[in-house]
Amino acid sequence: MRWFLLRASTVVGDRVQHFDDILEDQFFTALESLFFKKEDPLETSDEEFEGIFRRVIEKLGHNA
Repeated sequence: MRWFLLRASTVVGDRVQHFDDILEDQFFTALESLFFKKEDPLETSDEEFEGIFRRVIEKLGHNA
């Protein structure tokens, strides 16, 4: 069982890392876009950040 779990954690860990990289890239791109669209990015509302979160998650769901 120990070898099974070791192998599984290696394979799944690599996949999770890949997913994490994609997710990070999606969030960074969306936040960067929002930042440059705003005249004063510091006035970004919580709802706008929530919108970014929802759009990224929805996009990932469609690509999964």
